[in-house]
Amino acid sequence: MEENNAPKRRQLSLSAVARFLLIGVVAYTLIAAVFSFVFLKRIETQANFTRDVQIPLILTQTRNAVKIERLSSLVRSIFLAKDRRLERQIQLQIQALAQGFSFDHNGFLIERSQKVADEAKTIAKLRQQARDKESSTQSPSATSIDVPAADELDRLATQAYERAIHDLDEMAAQLSGDAAVVADNIASEIQSSAGYMQVGWLFILVVPGLFAVTTLIAAKHHLAAPIGAAIKNLECIGRNEPVLTLERLPLISELAMIDAAIVAYGQVSDDLHRTNSILQGLAEKDPLTGLANRRTFESYLAAVLTHPAISSPSVAIMMIDIDHFKSVNDTFGHLAGDRSLVAVANVLTSVPWQANHLAARYGGEEFVVVLEECSLEQAIERAEWLRRSVQELNIETGTGPLLKLTASVGVAVANSVSDQPPDIIARADRALYTAKKNGRNNVQVASLDIGISKAG
Repeated sequence: MEENNAPKRRQLSLSAVARFLLIGVVAYTLIAAVFSFVFLKRIETQANFTRDVQIPLILTQTRNAVKIERLSSLVRSIFLAKDRRLERQIQLQIQALAQGFSFDHNGFLIERSQKVADEAKTIAKLRQQARDKESSTQSPSATSIDVPAADELDRLATQAYERAIHDLDEMAAQLSGDAAVVADNIASEIQSSAGYMQVGWLFILVVPGLFAVTTLIAAKHHLAAPIGAAIKNLECIGRNEPVLTLERLPLISELAMIDAAIVAYGQVSDDLHRTNSILQGLAEKDPLTGLANRRTFESYLAAVLTHPAISSPSVAIMMIDIDHFKSVNDTFGHLAGDRSLVAVANVLTSVPWQANHLAARYGGEEFVVVLEECSLEQAIERAEWLRRSVQELNIETGTGPLLKLTASVGVAVANSVSDQPPDIIARADRALYTAKKNGRNNVQVASLDIGISKAG
């Protein structure tokens, strides 16, 4: 298992992350509340200003516009009037309207309205002089009065009228300008409020959205990914596969601890698996020769004989015994004896069995071979090949000449599907005993399997 070499970095606990999230939510709530309060207070202030100042100003300008329009109509009427009494009434109305502008505290309107009243008075005076002039002309007994001619009086009245109309136009223009300023101020305030509202909604809507997206991305990388990796590692441990190390340690300390625990558990599981494999190998194999041991042989033979696909007599076994092995140990020592056993085991693994088989050390100098799907004739042929191969061995003794070995072989095959492992082993052992009795270095077949024996 590879060591976890992920780069170390500052880690946070789940409680710290929760506190950070809580602080962020509380801070956002407070900021949003303060912003909303300030924004609503600003709107309230603007609304009060509009109600207390701008709306009265608009109403005043509207009234003044009506007054100017009325003055304009009265000036036109006094200019066209022919009756002294009517002129007097109109002049009084003009004077009253002009006096009304004094309540608005607008010096320009007060001044111009007074000038309009004076011009109206001048027009009335000139009209009266014209009438007096006309009366003196018609009455011979009337005293001659030094006044301008009628045409001159009419011209002067027209000039006074034009000056009055000009003053009224300037008053109207001034009111229009003031109205435009008020309208522009109101529009600016509305636009400003709309801008603040836009910023406020962006802040209120976008910030939580960004916070949610950021939280999801962070949760994916720092919560879901480590948890997924931990699950995969547990699955790897269940399949006896190496665990996967993270490229970077999790940011959350608890997840890092879980990952480290799983990696450590995987290491222990891997070590335990290797230990079990070693123990299983020791339990199934002979430590000296590397062949299967007796227990493995007996389990294998029982499984073969009970397998439904195996039909008797298609299972054969050979019992092999090294001749005079005790004298080898007594003469050349146990080291030479071990070399002899290993050499015979190598022969067993090199025989072209041409069938599914198992070669095992049965005990001491005895070996056994199980052959599947093998007839008696094939078993005898391969046993002879084995005997000759053992006879050709040359074993180093380390003390003198090379050691020559021979082996006796007993062969038995299953008689029926009801054959049990002890039965076929006993027959093969009897055949081996017969081979030993007949001078060793030969192959014998169990008497129940065939009526003849074959010797080397």
